[in-house]
Amino acid sequence: MSANDAFLQIHEDLNWFIMCPEIRVLHIATGAGERATVVQQVAIAEFHGDNRSPFLVLEDAHTETDDGWLARTDRVRAIHEGRRKSMKEEGYQLHELLTPAEYHGNPVAVFAWTLVQALEAQRAVPELAGLVVVLAPTALENPGTFGESVQSFLRVPELSKVRFITIELGDAAAEHVLRGLGETGLRSACTVDPAETYRAQARLLAAMAAAPAGASREVSMGGAGPRDRVAPPRARELEPKPPQSPEMAEAIAREIAAGAALVGGSGALLRRRITGAALAMGERRHVDALRLTSAACAQCWQQGLLKLGCILETSMGTFGLAAGQSAYAEQAFQTAASRAEHHGLPDVASQALSGLGAALVLQGKLHEGAAAYSRAGEAAERAQVPMLAIEAYRSAGQVSLQAGVEGAAVATWQRALGVAGQAGPEVAGASSAPIVARALAAVMQRHGSHAAANSLFEQADQYERAAAATTSSEPQEKPSAPSVAAGGSHAG
Repeated sequence: MSANDAFLQIHEDLNWFIMCPEIRVLHIATGAGERATVVQQVAIAEFHGDNRSPFLVLEDAHTETDDGWLARTDRVRAIHEGRRKSMKEEGYQLHELLTPAEYHGNPVAVFAWTLVQALEAQRAVPELAGLVVVLAPTALENPGTFGESVQSFLRVPELSKVRFITIELGDAAAEHVLRGLGETGLRSACTVDPAETYRAQARLLAAMAAAPAGASREVSMGGAGPRDRVAPPRARELEPKPPQSPEMAEAIAREIAAGAALVGGSGALLRRRITGAALAMGERRHVDALRLTSAACAQCWQQGLLKLGCILETSMGTFGLAAGQSAYAEQAFQTAASRAEHHGLPDVASQALSGLGAALVLQGKLHEGAAAYSRAGEAAERAQVPMLAIEAYRSAGQVSLQAGVEGAAVATWQRALGVAGQAGPEVAGASSAPIVARALAAVMQRHGSHAAANSLFEQADQYERAAAATTSSEPQEKPSAPSVAAGGSHAG
């Protein structure tokens, strides 16, 4: 199914799960490309208006050597403690979890016992009812064992108010997790078919391009409605608003100019050109895409839509690259970059210059390509877009190294890491800074600077750890389970 249909299905199944407390387990099969969005969508469901159960989102891996239940236990305790502190500020008394002396016994039973304690701890808060445990292991190597563990939790009487959402890549664990549940188990899936997604987008673009001038907002955006008539006039005029200051009016006009142009009197023509070009590119009709985009650019210049015009001009370079016309793309990117810089649009200039660098490299002009990438990094710094600057400098260094100019590569990579240092570890970790750090470390190693290389490798690891961090606080010191299993039942 298309991306829109796939995520809409998850939304509907989550609503059903929340509205029907008799459902004990919702199992979601997904793909690698969709997993992160699915986990985020599930986490957001905690704020559903009818939900009273705190969510515990646990993504620890389940492997052959480590089933992850002790790590999940630590994470439950950390999440509960953070929630307890925040609720205390709001005047609620969520009790602390008991802390045994040390872990021993069955890790699955330890986890179950901790969930029992979490339920007990919230008894003093009548606004809360039950728990929803989200098990979304990043790796699941033994689906059968994992499913049996979930089944064991369902058999513990003290956990009758705990419900589970399981998320896995594929659906190997589904039959184990849902075995014997009948109508108290719900099976869902979110797997996007790229071909169907493209077809859905093409239909939407075609509908937008076909909308006539003066069409309603819904029809203009590709929605359903009559194509042969315009929107009816207002039944009455809106009451006038207080006048704005000239400065405010100018700022607002600048922000909404492009959007207003797409729905105004000549907006239908501009919209048809832009959406028609996107549709043509998807169908590999490169000449049509370039013709329509060129016409849209000319219309933007006539209407004073400078930023949109520069963006479209940059798109012409991208379309040229897709058509295999790197010389044409070079000229388009150069024109777009010059115009964007002239009009004080460094963010657009950076993207155009990065495209220029790619076009030059494809023609074997490595030195010029590296220089274009460096200029793109400088423009991104002026625009205060660190991730774009880091990537541009990374590309400049890579092309310089490819051209045999190692000194220039080292210099631009150092500039990239300088931007990363100013942006902070979380932003740097989400960018290509770790790649830059390791590439620079490899150069240092070749020259015998092992201390500097090790420092750069550690820097790369720190960036990635910062980006991957899922909690703001470290787990508490590991507690242990009591001598009896959760609720007197042997879980697992």
